Amino acid sequence: MRPGPILRPVPNARIRQRRQTFGAFMIALLAMLTWQFWPSAGQERPRRDGNSEPPLGQNGGNGTQTPPAGNADNPIEHVIFLVKENRSFDHYFGAYPGADGATQGGTIADCNASTFQDGPVVDLEPAPLVLPHDLGHAFAPGLYSINGGKMNGFNCVPLGGDMMGYLQHSRDTLPAYWAYADRFVLADRFFTSMYGPTFPEHLYTVAAQSYGIVDNKTTTNVEGNYCNDDTEITKRFALEDLTRADVRTIMQLEEDITSEVPDQLIRIASYWEDTRTCIDIEVLPDLLEKAGISWKYYARPDIWMNALQAIQHVRFGPMWNKVEVPENFLRDVRQGELPAVSWLIPPEGNPNEHPGSNTNVCEGENWTVEYVNAVMKSEFWESTAIVIVWDDFGGFYDHFVPPHYDIMGLRPRTPALIISPWTVRGDNPDGGSIDSTEYEFSSVLRFIENLHGLDPMTKRDRRADPLSGAFDFDQEPRLDPLILEPRDCPSD
Repeated sequence: MRPGPILRPVPNARIRQRRQTFGAFMIALLAMLTWQFWPSAGQERPRRDGNSEPPLGQNGGNGTQTPPAGNADNPIEHVIFLVKENRSFDHYFGAYPGADGATQGGTIADCNASTFQDGPVVDLEPAPLVLPHDLGHAFAPGLYSINGGKMNGFNCVPLGGDMMGYLQHSRDTLPAYWAYADRFVLADRFFTSMYGPTFPEHLYTVAAQSYGIVDNKTTTNVEGNYCNDDTEITKRFALEDLTRADVRTIMQLEEDITSEVPDQLIRIASYWEDTRTCIDIEVLPDLLEKAGISWKYYARPDIWMNALQAIQHVRFGPMWNKVEVPENFLRDVRQGELPAVSWLIPPEGNPNEHPGSNTNVCEGENWTVEYVNAVMKSEFWESTAIVIVWDDFGGFYDHFVPPHYDIMGLRPRTPALIISPWTVRGDNPDGGSIDSTEYEFSSVLRFIENLHGLDPMTKRDRRADPLSGAFDFDQEPRLDPLILEPRDCPSD
């Protein structure tokens, strides 16, 4: 009997159980499992970004580009980077008028077949507010979903066989997010930074790299998280040991991941090594601290999404005092103490919208509205930019082929809203616009770096577009706030 493409978790498990990802322990199970083979990819595919020479892995070396001086003419004084969980662009905004979205998606005919064939194109069905379970969204599911650019492997991710990944929201189910898109900027080329899940994606939101880490932690039975749990390990590319030939090989394996399943993944994993989930890399708060720029990272401790808890010098140094619970964000706004740069990480459950465990996206949207309303009602609104993203695609369908920057990614698009009095105006219903500039999480860091005249930290933020299509600082700002009312949320 053939198993599914990746070990399947138990649906509706508790949050700590459902967030355990599949890539890190899948390799250990291969000796016991008989895997199906996928079809040959035929002729060699070109790299998706069109470059002939792939870069080395992203190990964080300083970029050589001279940073701009802090832009005194830029009216933005406060940047809020709000990171939610596990949704794709087409899942939330594929039906939004004018956006590059899709309302249908390709499939694989039989995920248990020894020879894979393209399946039918199916309609994306209406999404309920509460989904029955999570979907596979680790490193391997990310590659299989992309399927070398075919974008049709989403039904073959763990727990994807029920077609839950082919569901789509609308204005009826996400009225607040669509209202923000109507008024401000909806970015429809905002990609998640790498193929892996929450932990490494969140590292990109603070460091423009993940130290080569590709997966979540593999242990959940000890209290504490990351640097507070010395039993936690995960997998990483040994970036410092990779040659250019190695990188070319890995990138070709990623392009041809479905040629032989799981052999191609095993070949990629041969470049991985174990690492603790407590690492020491440069993060943007280091640069902000040195420059005397105020910042806070609003996240609860001991959660999957608290990236700074995995940075040794932050966790065990004085900068940890600037890691506070998200509720303190509301206090700081109301007391006139909003820092220049804020990371806002919702708690697990309804606020972060991670599928499964009875998470209700209506409640998650209400949480966002409460925090955005607080900013719009405050003295800070005129000088603020809010960027709202979701940390990975969550196993949900997206049709747009992500560029292949390096061995880490990119991965399918995230929904992305950019909210400010200074956003570009356009033809959206309330004067907002669609921004089709290519972004990833490092783009937000690059925007902050440019704003304050800071050096880029890695090749990624040096390369990233600094949200150049989202703002128009020559126009008169629209200072009237868009205050939304929370909804009464049904239970399903």
